[in-house]
Amino acid sequence: MFRTDKDKLSIEEIDMFVKKHKLEIPRYMRLQSYYEGRHDILKNKKASGLPNNMIVNSYPKYITDMLVGYFVGQPISYISDNKSMMEELQYIFDYSDEQEENLELAKICSIKGKAYELLYRDEGAKIRFNEVSPDEMFVIYDMSICPSIKYAVRYYVIEENDEMINYIEVYDKDVCRIYKSMDEKYLLIDESIHTFNDVPVVEYVNNKEEQGDFEQVISLIDAYNKAQSNTLNDMEQFTDAYLVLVNMSGTDSDRIEELKQDRVMLLDEDGDAKWLTKEINDSWVENYKDRVRRDIHKFSCTPDMQDESFGSNLSGVSIRYKILAMEQIRSNKERKFKKGLQRRIELICNSLRLQKNIDLFTDIKIKFSNTLPQNVYELSQTLINLAPFISKETLISQLPFVENAQNEIKKREAEEDRTIGEGYDFKTNILGDLNDEK
Repeated sequence: MFRTDKDKLSIEEIDMFVKKHKLEIPRYMRLQSYYEGRHDILKNKKASGLPNNMIVNSYPKYITDMLVGYFVGQPISYISDNKSMMEELQYIFDYSDEQEENLELAKICSIKGKAYELLYRDEGAKIRFNEVSPDEMFVIYDMSICPSIKYAVRYYVIEENDEMINYIEVYDKDVCRIYKSMDEKYLLIDESIHTFNDVPVVEYVNNKEEQGDFEQVISLIDAYNKAQSNTLNDMEQFTDAYLVLVNMSGTDSDRIEELKQDRVMLLDEDGDAKWLTKEINDSWVENYKDRVRRDIHKFSCTPDMQDESFGSNLSGVSIRYKILAMEQIRSNKERKFKKGLQRRIELICNSLRLQKNIDLFTDIKIKFSNTLPQNVYELSQTLINLAPFISKETLISQLPFVENAQNEIKKREAEEDRTIGEGYDFKTNILGDLNDEK
């Protein structure tokens, strides 16, 4: 974590922070490479003449895709009594493809341990937000007990006239400054005021340690890659075994070629021919690979869905018990991700206040849903029993197939108004109409 107590930083001081941040980039690049299937085993070299298979097992991709899909595979929903503000937010969310944005942020966090989001106004003065990888941006906190973001720095390289030019963008609570490297110095080329009344950057972290979901099991993945590759190497060496001729020293290369063609070998009484093969303890090797594979799933908290223990007739409670570790990871991710979403909404409301009378945003409830199969009939019975005690919006928000409870209530009320105006008994005849449509 970078921190400072200065109210203003010079470009030279910013450049020092950039150089420190660049020391972390190799780690981010390695984690991204593992997710994309470029593992360290691909760098292995062996002596000439020996098989050198390099098998990559895509466990990092499996772990990330499994946890991210379970975490935000179902869209995040928002509930608030302030309908006008929710309409404003929903318009901005739809304009920036909020659901896809959340998915990408969660994916970057899962791979690299953290992610950033930059809020800005586009050419049409509309509020937008977009994810930024941690190898392109970092934030600088203040020195308070509960640190808050004081500066955000984004840097990149652009090719201009066959020359690579470095750019640095610095954001504080009021302005954005853009610097360009010229003659080994950085010169200020643009300075613009933004409307977010705070640093317009949100930091999302995967966990307190800012580690990726598969980062702690990389050594196990390397071991499994090596074991699988060595198994194939041994199989090839077994296929390419040497033929040992005993007491046949007079056999020359021409005679060996004849033996290959005729496939007949004449031996003297004391002569012999046999294959020289490597003894392989197949059971030991397979037990070792199974143990490593189980440890990968165990320590990454991702279940092996192909395991025989995941039968086709398991109850919902049994499935939840088997994925208890993954559910705990999802709960931890939810707490961290929720803080970022709240800051995103706060920044948006700060900017909207310049145009409209926007109340406080703190009454917005953020609801996450996992992707476990659910018994909808059982859930509906539970909601019916709770109906006398809980608001309609809260009840509807519990349904996994409803993304926006307020919109669903509006559509239901519109249907009731239309049908009642036509002399139609909505509650009595709706089921009959649905059956008739079938």
